[in-house]
Amino acid sequence: MSYSRRKFLLLAGATSLSTIVANKLLAQGIPQEILNQVLPLPGKYGENYGKAKIRAFHLHNQPKTSPLHQTLEEMWLEVFKQSDGELFISPIPEDAHIPAGDPQAVHFITNGRFEVVSVAAPILDKLSPDAIAIQNLPFIYKSADEVFDVIDKPLFAEALNNSVAQYNLIYLPNGTFDNGIRNVTSVASKPINKVEDFKDLIIRIPPSNDIAMTMKALGAIPQQFTMNQVFEVLKNRTVEAQENPMSVAKGFKLYEVTKYLNLTGHAWSGYNTFFNTTFWNSLSPTTQNIIKEVLPVYQLKQRKAQAEYNQQAFKELTEDKGMIALTPDTSEVPKKLIPIYQSIYNRLNPSARSLVKDLLEAKTGVKFD
Repeated sequence: MSYSRRKFLLLAGATSLSTIVANKLLAQGIPQEILNQVLPLPGKYGENYGKAKIRAFHLHNQPKTSPLHQTLEEMWLEVFKQSDGELFISPIPEDAHIPAGDPQAVHFITNGRFEVVSVAAPILDKLSPDAIAIQNLPFIYKSADEVFDVIDKPLFAEALNNSVAQYNLIYLPNGTFDNGIRNVTSVASKPINKVEDFKDLIIRIPPSNDIAMTMKALGAIPQQFTMNQVFEVLKNRTVEAQENPMSVAKGFKLYEVTKYLNLTGHAWSGYNTFFNTTFWNSLSPTTQNIIKEVLPVYQLKQRKAQAEYNQQAFKELTEDKGMIALTPDTSEVPKKLIPIYQSIYNRLNPSARSLVKDLLEAKTGVKFD
């Protein structure tokens, strides 16, 4: 059954159980498989949803099997219990298949069609160039832990929250989950054995100014597509490569359309969680405090699960799915990207700059003032 953009928007506008009338939506032609992602899940999960006084939705672009989705399900169940049934939030995987993916999901949160979203930094660097861009620094972070050392500081949460406030969004401390270090997967004719192999490589990137600048500096030809388009543009060779953490190559079955797993380790990716400000302010102080208290607990749990998942994904991609792992030498790349770092750094607000100044200087040997 086909469905139009208008029908998707009608679906996305439903923000509580009382406004989602299954028969009406089905009559409008919304496919059952899409409807199932918005209506309460069956069994006890659905029962709890039906009992809640306040019902809401949490968009993210990962599959239902991902550590992120599974952690969010557990976290919101815990909030439901601790709030004595005041609030139940249902996470929706793959952004409910809305046509424009993550950017549209963020827009839906800002205007109140949905209530919560978890989204990667590259999607937000046009909205929050003065704070979120910390996460986009290329070839600086060698591990997720190096990123956490920066973004887990209260100063980062304050800087990011202040940055997005104008868009009717709220970011809470401990609101960033992990996805892992980004690497490049490429088609059979485009292995990356050395940095020079980026030259003229047509690579899919998210709608990010920072990643676009980085890929152009390496000689690649970046093309922007949303995550729900990646498989198809690789399959039809509109692009020759894409860059994402291991979990994406596995979860979105990119091993079917790419051959090489190039361990470029060029950036880190996580999921920053934002609440619609009006929705957040409508919650009782007690429920708000419960959310603030459970976030660090489930953040830690998700990060541990994601690290294990990524390790298993690498093993599965290379041993079971036939991908070939390559490790190009990128040790000299930071020196080539100093103009990119300076561009990002100059856009940061003073608080955000203080978080990465020493790290940038240590990695590049250049002073950042």
